[in-house]
Formats: sequence, structure tokens, C-alpha cells
Amino acid sequence: MYPFEKIAILLAFVSIQDAQSANILAILPHVGKSHFLVFEPLMKELAKRGHDVTVASFFPQSDPLANYTDISLKEIAEVRKEQINLQVFDKPNKIISSLGLQNFVTQVFAFQPLSDLALKVCSGLVNLPPLAEALQKNYDVVLIENFNSDCALGLLHVYGVNAPIISLVSGPLLQWSYSRIGLPDNPSYVPTITSRTSSITKFLERLENTALNLYFKLWFRYATQVKERAIIERRFWTKIPDLDILAKNVSMMLVNTFHSLNGVRPLLPGLVEVGGMHIQRKQEEYKHTSPIIPQAVEISIETCNVVI
Repeated sequence: MYPFEKIAILLAFVSIQDAQSANILAILPHVGKSHFLVFEPLMKELAKRGHDVTVASFFPQSDPLANYTDISLKEIAEVRKEQINLQVFDKPNKIISSLGLQNFVTQVFAFQPLSDLALKVCSGLVNLPPLAEALQKNYDVVLIENFNSDCALGLLHVYGVNAPIISLVSGPLLQWSYSRIGLPDNPSYVPTITSRTSSITKFLERLENTALNLYFKLWFRYATQVKERAIIERRFWTKIPDLDILAKNVSMMLVNTFHSLNGVRPLLPGLVEVGGMHIQRKQEEYKHTSPIIPQAVEISIETCNVVI
């Protein structure tokens, strides 16, 4: 073998870098299983690719999976079946209906129970030893559900977790989600999550949508964020930044929407639509095409400079 060939081979070996797995923490603190079913395929795919995934949720795996570690939250709150009280629609208040406010009032009260649930779960999270132990480790990226609570963001700050944070949204964006990544939510044409339509054209629709947009932001701010911050500070005897400020440090959002169904909206690179991420393809289709999940994973993690 000629000397230059030996050098070429040596340089080839030197240029090869070992693939390294990422250490990933996912905190999914909502008791509704429909939310977890959206995120579970992503967690499993990350573990399947060789990454170490630690998942704190109310739905631990029944069978152990390689590279997948569960932190069960079952002891801090009861897992609920998600239900809708149809009597609100069948038996509307006559006075409110006569004023044309039935739809507005129905949407206002739809989210009320979620703040009480968030505070109960947060009170349990701050006193859960397995989660405290997990938060003391080092991570390359943290995945957190963005729904009715920001308690996990406060805990990350308390334990000094400095990894990039990716927010996961199981459905359309919530009214308090837009500002976290600087996304416009002009109520004149962007409907609230409880809206009955994906397009707003009439003046009264815009008026109602504007009022709901403002209400939901104030509700989440004072019924959830402020109280969760107080729970964390009482537990750890330390002051923490406003949860709304911590929420704006997220690196990106994965949202379970798709423009053909949810309407065209102005987006930013920090928001990736992964609508249908949880839908499993047929086995014969999966063999010949790239699955949906890996593509979403590559887009999201690479943006945070963590190659999956």
C-alpha cells in the first residue's frame, strides 16, 4: 500500500465521529390521556433511536421499554376521563341567551376547572421525590407540555436545569402560548381555542373573539401562573422569576395542528406544526415510506442544536 493511501485511510478514521445519544427529560403533567396519546409516540421514537428518555406523566408504560424511564405522577392527582357537559348546550340560560351572550359565557366557563386542577398537580409536583431526583441530573433538552400549567418551568429554574426547552401542545395554540415565541395573535382574524369557527368575518365575531382573547390571558395569568409561583416559592423558600418570563425562554414549540384543517396563520421558525404526529401508519406503508414522527423529531431537535 502506498504511503498516501495509508494517510488517506488514517484521515478517514480521524474524521469519523461517534454518534452520541441525548439525555432527554419530558414533563407531561396533565391528567387527560388524550394529551399523552399525542406525545407518547414521540417519546417512544426518541427512545427507539437510542436516546435516554425520562418521562414524568400520569401514564407510565405497562411494559418496560429500552432507554425509556417513567416517573409516575399518579399519586399526586386522579386520572380523569375527559368529558364535556352537554347540558350547557341543551339547556342554555334564557336571560343570557336573550342578550346574545350564551356562546360567550359558555366559552368563559369552559376553562374554569383547569386552573384548580393545575394548582393541585403543582402542589404535588413540588413534593414528589422521584421528580426532584430526576431534575438534579443533566439534560440535553427538556420537553414540557404547554397547557394549563407552567409549574414545571418554575421547577426547572429552582433546580438549575439549563437545557433548551421545547413546548409540546396537544392541540391548537392557547391564548397564552403565542407571546412565548413572539407569534402574533390578532383577535380580528385569529380565533381563540374555544371558537366555533376557524375564520372570523363579522364585526360581532371579532368583538366576541377580542373579549375572549383578553379574558383567557388574564385568567391564565392570575388564576394559574401567579398562584403556581406562590406554591413553588413557599415550598423552596426562595424567590423565582415570573413564570411568564420563564415561559418566554422556550426554544421552540411543537403544535398538533395543520394549516389545511386549522386555517392559515402567520408562523415563525420557532413553531413547527406536527399535526398527525400520533397517527400510526399501516405496517405495509411504514416499510416503504418515512414515518411522520422521525421527521418532526429531526426538525425540532436540530433547531435546538441537539441532533437526534
